[in-house]
Amino acid sequence: MSPFAAVLVSAALSTGGAAPAAADPAPPQSTVMTCGSNNPLPWAPAFTWTIGAGSGASRPDGASTLQPSILLRGGNELPAPPPGLIPAFGINWYGTRVVVDWHNQTTGASGTSVSDTEFLQQKPGIPINRTLTGVGTVSFTVKVDTGMGWWFINSQTAVCRGTISVLPV
Repeated sequence: MSPFAAVLVSAALSTGGAAPAAADPAPPQSTVMTCGSNNPLPWAPAFTWTIGAGSGASRPDGASTLQPSILLRGGNELPAPPPGLIPAFGINWYGTRVVVDWHNQTTGASGTSVSDTEFLQQKPGIPINRTLTGVGTVSFTVKVDTGMGWWFINSQTAVCRGTISVLPV
């Protein structure tokens, strides 16, 4: 063994031979998820929801201050109705409701939030949802119920999962 190799082996043995482990990085403050859904309208094709979730702030009902929360936005690739009065008499009506089950891995808290509901929409979207999680790393499941006219008629459910860091307000 050469003197140079002996020095390298000696240095590796004296330092344990391994680099220190890096800490797990915090999850991002936002994520975009896609999840498929059957169409509640028997004559229409299945479609995909694209849902964005991000750290934000919401005002709980009756409260005057904002609280750390998950904010949702999203849509799908269903065709938008043409402009004008005639589409108002169409047969492609949807209703939507969102349920978020969440677990704050930092605090141990968990819960479920249910969105406002939308009905008689020709292009369904993600209704307003207040998911008050507190600050920390939050894992969550978003369930989008889409129905014929109202979310509960022939309801079809799309399920997306994610994890984000919810920041202080």
